[in-house]
Amino acid sequence: MTAIPYPYPDLIRRASRRTMPTGPKVSPDHAAQVVASLRELAQVATREITAVSLLQAPVTHETVVVDRVGWVESNMNALGVIAGIAVEVGEDGNPLADRAGAIQTGLALGWASGKVLGQYEALVNPGRLLLVAPNITQVAQSLEVDERDFQLWVCLHEETHRLQFGAVPWMQGYFIDLIKEMIGAEKLPGRAYPWRLIQVVNAVIRNDDSSVIELVQSDDQVGIYRRIVALLTLLEGHADFVMDQGGPDLVPTVSEIRRKFELRRDSNKKLLTRLLGMNEKLMQYRKGEVFVRNCVTEMGIADFNVVWESPENLPTMAEIENPVTWRKRMLSRHE
Repeated sequence: MTAIPYPYPDLIRRASRRTMPTGPKVSPDHAAQVVASLRELAQVATREITAVSLLQAPVTHETVVVDRVGWVESNMNALGVIAGIAVEVGEDGNPLADRAGAIQTGLALGWASGKVLGQYEALVNPGRLLLVAPNITQVAQSLEVDERDFQLWVCLHEETHRLQFGAVPWMQGYFIDLIKEMIGAEKLPGRAYPWRLIQVVNAVIRNDDSSVIELVQSDDQVGIYRRIVALLTLLEGHADFVMDQGGPDLVPTVSEIRRKFELRRDSNKKLLTRLLGMNEKLMQYRKGEVFVRNCVTEMGIADFNVVWESPENLPTMAEIENPVTWRKRMLSRHE
């Protein structure tokens, strides 16, 4: 994958500051302690989820603690990769070709930088996990929960994503191929496709009724989109399941954290539904978690891990909603 250099990167950075949230209010010493704590707890979480999931990522798939500025910088690079993919599949031009576009992109990235606790960078090779320290601290403060327990709880979920992509050799390529298919199916000039993504974020900021699917999806993309939804539902549900398995032993206040965080997640459901373009029933992390829990209960974790053997073993959305059909398909494939 080759990222395309885009113009006005400094303008994007300056514009992002206008919508980037401030806070949390902590001393420099406390901020440094948070960074050190997240680095330590990421390793603790990795050991636990490796034992629970039986997955192990190579050390090259690292975990990096960043601030919001660092998160924006990383996602600027991701936009360049997306532009490179557009050229690779035969589209033309640079999607960030003028000053107005740079400003719009910066405003969107700045707004989004305050929403993310962790993000696996699947578009870089090797992939890496970003933990956004100020957001983790701010959410812990807003929920009024034990800060260290919350940090570890977040690490348990986010580190699972690092293991999913790091331990499964084909996962990153499969994910990127889905992106390529989406871009190729759009049948728009390369300049136009990423603009749709920016239009989506602006629609969310304006709090109108637009959704990603209304704005970026053509008829040809429906099937591709459903595969992406199924993959993300599996990955998020698996991460929630692993987090819950490891949480009680490591996080004393896990019940309180889970209860308060679920209330926060529910309050953001409308935003997430529009941002992700999913039907409310499909976007819930709980649906993926129920699928994984059901299958692991019936099969055991070692047999469930057949899901990671090949893309053909991934469940469809219909199978996630009816786990027994996926288990029967796997049984027939491995008889």
